[in-house]
Formats: sequence, C-alpha cells, structure tokens
Amino acid sequence: MKDRIGKAVFWVGWSKGFVQFLSFLSTLYIARLLSPNDYGLMAMTGIWVGALAIVTEMGLSAVIIQFKDLDDRELNLCFWGALGMAGVGYGILYAAAPAIADWFAVPMLCEILRVVSLTLPLTAVRIIPDGLLRKALALDKTSRAEILAVGVALPVQVAMASAGFGVWALVTGTLLMPLMQSVVTFKLSAWRPGIRMGSARARAILNFGSAKLGGSISWAVYEQTDSLVLGKISGEVGVGLYSMAKQIALLPVHKISVVVNQIAFPLMAGLQDNVEQMRSVFLRQIRMVACLTFPLCIGLALVTEDLVWVALTEKWLPLVPVLQVLCVSSVVRSCEVLFPPLLLARYRASVLFRWTIGLLLVMPIAFWAGAALSGGLGVALVWALVYPVMIAGMAQRALREIHLNWKLVWDEVAPIVKGTIVMAISVSMLHSAMHTTDAATHMLRLVLSIGLGAVVYSGCIFWQGGRLVGEIVQLVRWVIGKDMTFNPKSTTKGA
Repeated sequence: MKDRIGKAVFWVGWSKGFVQFLSFLSTLYIARLLSPNDYGLMAMTGIWVGALAIVTEMGLSAVIIQFKDLDDRELNLCFWGALGMAGVGYGILYAAAPAIADWFAVPMLCEILRVVSLTLPLTAVRIIPDGLLRKALALDKTSRAEILAVGVALPVQVAMASAGFGVWALVTGTLLMPLMQSVVTFKLSAWRPGIRMGSARARAILNFGSAKLGGSISWAVYEQTDSLVLGKISGEVGVGLYSMAKQIALLPVHKISVVVNQIAFPLMAGLQDNVEQMRSVFLRQIRMVACLTFPLCIGLALVTEDLVWVALTEKWLPLVPVLQVLCVSSVVRSCEVLFPPLLLARYRASVLFRWTIGLLLVMPIAFWAGAALSGGLGVALVWALVYPVMIAGMAQRALREIHLNWKLVWDEVAPIVKGTIVMAISVSMLHSAMHTTDAATHMLRLVLSIGLGAVVYSGCIFWQGGRLVGEIVQLVRWVIGKDMTFNPKSTTKGA
C-alpha cells in the first residue's frame, strides 16, 4: 500500500502538472483567437451534457471503488447499465436540442449540442476499467491515458482555432478527449466486459449507487445553474465571460484538490474501519491542499488585471471583477472537496444526498437574484457569500465521523492563513507603488508580483516551521520519485 501511494503521488503530480500546464497555455492561446461568444456557446452546451453525464454514470465510479471483491457478473452489470443509460441520455439531448436552443434564443446551439452529446457514450464506456484502475491506485495508468488524450486533442484544437473554425475547435477537442482516454484506458486495463450479469449484492449496490447518484444529480443541477441562469439573463457573451472567469478561478481546485481526491477516495475506502488513520490522513490532506491553494487563489485574485491584459487581451477585461470574486470563493471550494470522501468511505452517501438537495433548493434562487442584480458579478458573489454557509453542515458531519472539531482543523491551517495574509499585503503594496500604462508594464508588474508573492509566502511557511515543512519536503521527494513510501501514522501526533 505504501509503495502504491507513493507511486500514485509521483505519477499524478507529474502527469497533472504537465497536462494542466499544456491545457492552461492552450486555453489562453485559443481564448485570444476566439470570442467570449464562442465560450458562451460551449458553456450553454456544457450545462446539459454535464448534467446528463452524471445521471448516466449512475454513481458507479464510487460503487467500483467502495465495494470490495466485485465479481465479473457485477462488473458486467455495471458496464452495460452505464452504457445503456448513456445511449438514452444522448437520445434525450438529441431530441431536446431544438427546444433548448429556442429557450436560449441561440439557433446555433442545437447543432452544437447534438454533436457534443456524443461525449456521453464515449465517457460511459471507460467508467468500469477506469474505476478498477483507481481502486488499485494504478494512477500511473490513468495518468498515461489522460496524457495521451490531451496530447492528441490539444494540437487539433489549437490548429482548428488558428484556421478560423471558431467554436468548432472547442467542440472537436471536447469529443477527442474522452474518445482517446477511453481507448487508452481499455488498453491499459486487464478487465474486459462480458455478457453474464447478476449480483447477490444488487440491493446494497443499488442503494449506495442511488444515494451517490442522487447527490451527484443535485450537485450537477446546482453547479450548472449559475451558467443556465446567466445565459438566460445575459446571453452568450455574458455567460462566455463568466465561464472563462470560472474556469481560471477554479484552476487550483481542479488541478490540486480534485487531484488529491483521486488518491483520497480509494485510500479512505481502504481505511474505512480505522477512524484514527482516516483522521491522520485527512489532516495531512487539508494541510497540503491549503498550503498550495490558499496562496494560489488569493494571489490569482491580486494579479487578475495584469493576467487578463497579458494573456487574454483587452476584449476579456470585463471579466476582471468576476474573476477576482471567484478566486476568493475558490479558497473555500479547494478544501470543501476533501470532506465528501470521508462520508462516502463511512457509507454516508445519504448525508451527501440531503446536502446537495439543500444546495439545489437554495443556490438556483440565489444565482437568479445575483444575475438579475449584477450579472456575472452577482453570480460570483453568491459563490463567495452563500456557498460557504451551505457547506458548513456537511463539513461538520464529516468531521464528526472521524472525531475532529473545527479548532483542530484551524490549528492545522493557521500558519498557512498567516503566510497568505502576509503575501497578500506585500503584493498589494507592490501594486499600489507600481502604476501600469500598457501591456509591457502589466507584464512587468505580473512577473514581479508572482516572484514577490512566492518568496514572501515560502519564507513565512519555513519561518513558522512545524510538521508542514517536513511534509512539503516529503511531497517534493514523492514528486521527483526519490521516496515512494507513505505512512499515515506519521500525522497522528498532535492530531
């Protein structure tokens, strides 16, 4: 187990770093070539495809990881069930596309939606082999699949955008990614589907999967409601600006916190009967995630104007205040994703379901009010002000499962918060002292801000000392492949 976790960190660290670096650069380059309208069309499409993708997945990824010793008949049942649901989902979206386009008053959306919906079966086909690889912590193989998929999709996407294909460059990349990832995942997995299906644990699997699915559906609906409401009120340009801001603001969440969860869920599932080790692992996770995401989110909020000037050009400047608010909200969201694996590992999927139902009842109304009052900025403020209140109860229940309280959690992140505050003050002082007039001065201030922030924050963390410094050193050794071992008990002291 220790060797597998160390190997998983090594592969996830390098593959995610490489893939996300390329993705970020290509996103910035393509955004310079395309318009907010193009991104608005994709955001409107993603609302429906994203929601149906979660429905057709049926909670099976969690079932594969959580349940021990699934036999071939059970795996076959899950595979064909997911593929059948994906086919039904595609048929529903194909038939509903004209009505959706009419509702948004964007005729072109119909054709785009019918094409992008093909991602449903392309993604469903890899649910089982991908889940088996993740359950075994064979993240080196899932990482290879992702690297190869990105390596094929991104060059095609960039070439099409450069050739003037507009939104169809984004559509093509959206299709190529799951296609290549599914092909490579099947190649690297030893499992193959068969036709014999059945299970003596069908009821238990169905109950767990249904609760997970119910929570996922509710999450998908409220998560996409911001774009849905904004698209209806502000049109494709408004939602295009917002979707780009949201994509950039959530980079630390998607590229760090979600990556940690790829290891956390199977690890927590394996430790489900050992509360002490679950508590130790969770505290280490929240320290490491906060150590990276807090300064990144706040730093990104501080340099937003310079970043947009340099990377996206003037046509994207209206997103600056929206991006700044979303970056602040991402501080909370980066840690929030660490709590659900605790509940799932303890078979508390029903708690997540009830929580997401609450979100579904509150967040859409808040989004509508925010969008009506102040467009994209109003929606961003909902994420910053309302969402943290909504997650408090779920997080409290998760902490109770591993016998933790908020004071102990604060003790773990306090040095990180202090370092982030000092960094923010330093960068703000630099911005006040350095005025910008053109792209060149924005570039200079951006570079100086990043350098100053990195030096000040690192200095604060190492000056305060503590076990966080040792864990940073160990993480670096994992990433460079020098140390492939992991000891969850090493975090027990003081926990």
